[in-house]
Amino acid sequence: MRKIFCILLSVLVAGTLLTGCTVEVQEEKSDSVSLQYYQYYVNKEETKLEQEDYVPEQETAEFMLQDMTTALNEKKPSGENLALLPKEVELKSYNLNGSTLELQFNNQYSKTSRAREILMRSGVVRTFLQIPGVTGVKFFVGGNELLDSRGQPVGVMNSETFVELWGTDKDAYRYDTFTLYFTDKTGKKLVEEKRNVYYKRSLPRERVILEQLIKGPMVKGNYPTIPETAEVLSVSTADGVCYVDFNSAFRDSMLDLPVDTVIYSVVNSLLDEEKADKVQISIEGKDDAALGDGTSLYNFYGWNEELISALEMQN
Repeated sequence: MRKIFCILLSVLVAGTLLTGCTVEVQEEKSDSVSLQYYQYYVNKEETKLEQEDYVPEQETAEFMLQDMTTALNEKKPSGENLALLPKEVELKSYNLNGSTLELQFNNQYSKTSRAREILMRSGVVRTFLQIPGVTGVKFFVGGNELLDSRGQPVGVMNSETFVELWGTDKDAYRYDTFTLYFTDKTGKKLVEEKRNVYYKRSLPRERVILEQLIKGPMVKGNYPTIPETAEVLSVSTADGVCYVDFNSAFRDSMLDLPVDTVIYSVVNSLLDEEKADKVQISIEGKDDAALGDGTSLYNFYGWNEELISALEMQN
């Protein structure tokens, strides 16, 4: 009888130990599928967004809304990265209207430079899209709906509204074929040149296009349109417009070409990607800058087919 009791006791202890092991495995599995959240910052060059892990104390919509709003308004930098909101911009209030989050900013929002505004807007939208139940974000400034550069309401934004603007996968590369537009020997017509490029995935395609354009043509009989001393200070796409900011060399060292050839070399090369339907060019942050002959760049440029060489059109 004593022997039977010992056997039963051994079985009971073993079962208890096995039960404990099973619980521990289940807890580890639960932890492994927890959601991951991020806070966003602007890199010191103000050309893209950077992200860092964010762990909320509670994963409820109300808590995360308050916590993210507070973090944005505190404007704390992270290392060399800048806070998402400039110091004069403040998120005044929010309202969850169904699945659309409506954000109210102060009037200083409108004074932010175009390049920084697009980065800021993209980061804010991506921040709040992480909240459970939020599928879109809408901006208001001083009580009025945010307008784009063409004076049209921006409307509801989601993760597809912006091109990729942050620096993840820094060591990953991709291979693409771009169509660049240079000029023929007359300088009056654009000729296309296909170019295969292997580049860092973290770089916006628009920047790669412009940098390849600055390098000049590789096909005999094609001629450059942009001075090799020109630099792309920033490039971003939002609201159907690609915004390009060059340094002063774009204007001061212009090649001896018709202005339209220079401008539409840039415009057609960018719009061939079909991610935007207009291009706005600025110099050193000034979108009302003028070229050497007095031509104002304060304009939205669309695709120009008339300047493309007739020979190219036949091909």
